[in-house]
Amino acid sequence: MKELKLTTEDAVKYLKENVKIHDNIEISYNRIFAEGEVLNVDFSEYFGEPGFKMLVSLDESDLGATIEIDVYEVEEDIIEFIHYPKDGEEVEVTVI
Repeated sequence: MKELKLTTEDAVKYLKENVKIHDNIEISYNRIFAEGEVLNVDFSEYFGEPGFKMLVSLDESDLGATIEIDVYEVEEDIIEFIHYPKDGEEVEVTVI
């Protein structure tokens, strides 16, 4: 597993450039821990501003729950994440 220590800005850049649909991710931000498969990545504009949202299907959920993470909205709260690409090496990112 590759381990990186990135600034908030670089961590968001990593997510934007590397996380793809069907990859798995474990992400901790604010007081939230989410783990699951990335179902969609959305870079649409919202109210004239660039957006970045990830739709994640939570693992082991009896309800089949999905959550939408507005990465730009929570970027200052991201603590760490582990990216499990469908093809490739796992990457653990700690935000400094």
